[in-house]
Amino acid sequence: MRVLAVTQHYWPEPFNTADMCEGLASRGHEVTVLTGLPNYPEGEIYSGYGGGSNRRQERNGVRIVRSWLVPRKRGVAARVANYYSFSKAASRLARKLPGDFDVVVAFQTSPVMMADPAIAYAHHVGAPLLHYVIDIWPECLLSGGVSKDSAVYRMFARVSRRIYGEADRLAVTSPLFIDYLSDLLGKPVDAVRLPQYAEDIFSSMPDKRPEGYDPAKINLTFAGNVGAAQSVKTIVEAAALLKDDPAFAFHIVGSGSELDACIELAGELDASNIVFHGRHPIDEMPAYYAASDAMLATFSASPILGYTLPRKVQSYLAAGKPVLGTLVGEAARVMDEAGCGLRCDAENAAGLAAICREFAGLPEGARQAFGAAGRAYYEEHFTKQKFLDTLEGELRKLKGTRHTDHARSQG
Repeated sequence: MRVLAVTQHYWPEPFNTADMCEGLASRGHEVTVLTGLPNYPEGEIYSGYGGGSNRRQERNGVRIVRSWLVPRKRGVAARVANYYSFSKAASRLARKLPGDFDVVVAFQTSPVMMADPAIAYAHHVGAPLLHYVIDIWPECLLSGGVSKDSAVYRMFARVSRRIYGEADRLAVTSPLFIDYLSDLLGKPVDAVRLPQYAEDIFSSMPDKRPEGYDPAKINLTFAGNVGAAQSVKTIVEAAALLKDDPAFAFHIVGSGSELDACIELAGELDASNIVFHGRHPIDEMPAYYAASDAMLATFSASPILGYTLPRKVQSYLAAGKPVLGTLVGEAARVMDEAGCGLRCDAENAAGLAAICREFAGLPEGARQAFGAAGRAYYEEHFTKQKFLDTLEGELRKLKGTRHTDHARSQG
C-alpha cells in the first residue's frame, strides 16, 4: 500500500510515531509522513531545521515531508499559534502532494487540529482516512486548567466533533475513549482498539549504570515528559517525606513545562535525595531503566487522565520493571490486572511515600515478581507486532474505498 501518515510530531522529536511508520515500511508499504519542524518540548526549532533546511528527508524507509510551523512556546497565545500554524500550513501542503496514496492515517496526539491536513488530503483526492486517537480532545484541555464551562472548551468541542466526524475509521489507544467519542459525536462509535507499545530497545536491558545511580540504594525513576498532567511534583513531595531515610534515591529523567518548578520545589523542600537528569535520547533510556529498582508513574487528578493509558506504562512493562504509581482510570486498571507493582491515588504524596517504603521492605523475589508479571502482561496485550498487525489490517480494509463515500453517509 501507499500510505500517507500525518502527525505534527515526528523524529527527531521524542514520539514513537516514527517507529510506527517505519514498522509499516518494514512490511513492504510505501510510507510518506507529513509532519512539522521539530521543536518539542523546548519550543525551539532543532539545529539543522531552520531556514528551510531538511524539509525533505528519508529515514529507515520512510519519506518525510516537513511543513512550516510556529515553534511551541510557553503561554496560551504562543501555544495556539503553534497548533494552528501546522494545521493551516500543512493542509495547504497536503493538497500539493501526489494524489495516488491508497490511504491516509492521522496519528493524533495534541492538538486535535493536527489531523486537519489528513482531512484536507482525503477531501482533495478521495483517499480513505483512518484517525488514530492518542490524545482525546477536548478533554485534554482540562488537564491544562481549562474549565469545562468555558468558551474555549466549547469551541474546541465543536472543532473536535468536526474532526473526529470526518474519519472513515477511528482507532483508539484506550477502550474508554469509545464511550467518550460516542457522547461527543452523539451516536455510537465503532472504533478499533489499538493500544500503544514500547520500542524494541526496552525489551533488553544494558549493564551500563548511568551517573548518579548508587547500587546500594533503592533507585526509583520517573522517565518522560515533565508536564502538568504528569504531576511530577507528587514525586518531589514524596521524596521530601523520605529525605531522612538514606535507603532511597529518586530520579527524574526528562524535561517539560513543569521541570523548573519541580527543581525549585525540591530545593524549597530540601529534597536532596532526588536527581534531575534532564532529557536523554531514547536509545539511552534503557540504561536508566536497568539501573532502577522500580519505575514511577504519576498522574494529576484531572478526570481526562482516567481515560488514557500513557505510553510510559507500556515501556515500564516491556522493560520488566516493577511500577510504583499514583494512577487513575485505565492506567490503574492495567496496573491492577498486570499485578506489576503498587499504587495509590493521584497526587497523593504521602501515599506514594508509603508504597515506596512498602516496596523497599519486600524481599528481592517479590520485587522481581512484579517486573516479571508486567513483562508477561505486555507480551499478551501490547507488543509492536500486535499493534502493526491491527493497524495494517485496518488500512487494508480501507484501501479501495473512498472518503467521499463516507462523507455521503454522514449526511
